[in-house]
Amino acid sequence: MLAAGARRAAPCFPPALGAQHGPARRSARCAGAGAEELLGGDGLGRIRRCAGPGCGWFFVDRSRSGSRRWCSSRDCGNRDRARRHYARTRQRG
Repeated sequence: MLAAGARRAAPCFPPALGAQHGPARRSARCAGAGAEELLGGDGLGRIRRCAGPGCGWFFVDRSRSGSRRWCSSRDCGNRDRARRHYARTRQRG
């Protein structure tokens, strides 16, 4: 599963016209277009697994250096930083 904030919306063309193209069909076409874009380009090499303990999420690393570690800096990243800070302060005193 990809992290919600880690992906951009894929273009969905051609646009759905008419009653035979309901929301489910549009969603399937958009998902297919997104998968094609991800697997067909350089995106496949940028899929990472979150480094947060107990987190099983995958995300597309769109950072310039390709060194993103967590699915979300606010969640898993913050927990990791807090854990390291706690360990450092416990060592000192």
